[in-house]
Amino acid sequence: MNYDVVIMGSGAAGLTAALVAAKAGLKVAVLEKAAHFGGTTAISGGGVWIPGSPQAQAAGVQDSAEVARGYAMAVVGNRAEKALIDAYIDTGPAMVEWLAANSSVHFLLSPPSSDWYPEVAGAADHGRLLAPAEFDGKQLGENFNRLSKPREEFNAPGGMMIDLFDLPYLERLPAPGALWHMAKIAIRFALDKKKLGRGSRLTMGTALAGRLLHSALEAGVDLYENAPVEGLVVSDGKVTGVRARINGQGTEIAAAKGVVLASGGFSANAEMRKVYIPFADQHVSILPYANTGDGINAATVAGAAMGAENHVNAVWTVASKRTREDGYVERFAHLMDMSKPGCIAVNKRGLRFGNEASVHFVEAMHANGAVPAHIIANAKFVKKYGMGLVLPGGGKIKQMVACGYMKTGATLAELAAQIGVDPAGLEATAAKVAADAENGKDTQFGKGETQIDIEIGDAKHKPNACFGALGEGPYYAVEIFPGDGSTTVGVRIDEHCRVIGQNGAPVGGLWAAGLDANSIWQGKSPAHGCNVGPAMVTGFIAGRSIAAA
Repeated sequence: MNYDVVIMGSGAAGLTAALVAAKAGLKVAVLEKAAHFGGTTAISGGGVWIPGSPQAQAAGVQDSAEVARGYAMAVVGNRAEKALIDAYIDTGPAMVEWLAANSSVHFLLSPPSSDWYPEVAGAADHGRLLAPAEFDGKQLGENFNRLSKPREEFNAPGGMMIDLFDLPYLERLPAPGALWHMAKIAIRFALDKKKLGRGSRLTMGTALAGRLLHSALEAGVDLYENAPVEGLVVSDGKVTGVRARINGQGTEIAAAKGVVLASGGFSANAEMRKVYIPFADQHVSILPYANTGDGINAATVAGAAMGAENHVNAVWTVASKRTREDGYVERFAHLMDMSKPGCIAVNKRGLRFGNEASVHFVEAMHANGAVPAHIIANAKFVKKYGMGLVLPGGGKIKQMVACGYMKTGATLAELAAQIGVDPAGLEATAAKVAADAENGKDTQFGKGETQIDIEIGDAKHKPNACFGALGEGPYYAVEIFPGDGSTTVGVRIDEHCRVIGQNGAPVGGLWAAGLDANSIWQGKSPAHGCNVGPAMVTGFIAGRSIAAA
């Protein structure tokens, strides 16, 4: 088999690179190890952090590349590689514009979303995050079922996808207009489920993956699923192709121009996690099981250099898990529930150890050795906001208690006994929270004092959208672990996304994008959208670079 470009992986990085290369007239193949296309992107929020985007400019957002660049450089600090950050800031808006003109990929300005370090000069509280427009999966025709399904345990409860732009309607339920909006979504899903076996209204990362897949197919990219790459072909120091298995058969695929590595990092590689991830034996990744570091390992065998020591080696997320009867491990990312008033997280002594609404909460878990920990709330909270795998309304409480995922107690002391936590410490913690809640001020950890906290709190709860007393029992608890929404350690790249060898020079014929490349933020993400954003921008740069090679 002969191609100009072979791309390993079909997430946002791989499909963006494939699309750009194909549009430049190259013959492109995408090899996906898993049974479906979409990679990590398909189960993500799909947001991209692009300062100065056409959408922001059209909305009159006051921002500049220099302000955003200064902010990003200050966040990353002395570990920053200026050339990479410059390439990202300068290329992002052009990428968004190019995709709008040359593909089915379209973004909308996201609802207000604060940068993660508001205390750093240049931080913004809106205008930099873009969200993918929803996508009708039926446009893929017979290829629809080649696209990965959304993860039912956290971004498509029951299989029905909800968008960021639907959240205001959810908050207004049961108002008539809101009820009708959500009813239409539910009716469509029910009809799709019966006819197609899945919902066709795709949102968030699944919409982005669907749009990229649709665009790649229209551009003539050859896509192979169940096609793991087993190694790179190297001739005279240059990568000239790959060794892969397609339909179970080993084959060598030539790549006249080169190979792009975009296989999604190493979250599912136990040995690599032991090297790079704290508390590796208890760490829970929410990423696909196919992300086993294949691209990184193939590159290092071919002489690539790994990235320098990062601030942290993953983008952390609080996670919980339960093993179903069929053996599948459901993994839930606690992105919404912990920020609500009336939820606390405690260690074995029953004490809080951080701001539960903070995007940096896993760092508090690591710093305090609170691994695992427990989140605790009462029945009223769980029924209103949900908690972990129990959705708002509380319909799955009995099931989750029965399987052991959720523990319950009529009193805090009874709950403490169930989860192995000091009862006196837990009762004292609850009393302290109740006293502080009267004034709406968390005197210990400042929960709800920043805009980024408030964005995912409950605006109707006064005086603090994120902070409130536990209230009366019964109480519920879910065990939580440090987890990741991406790894950040990968092979070194230059500003053209060429892989850098151990001798400091580019490895001929080899590019890397997304999680196979070392984080341009050195593991310290500036904001939401700084995983998928870099995946797409590095894929875009790699596609342009390989086409020009």
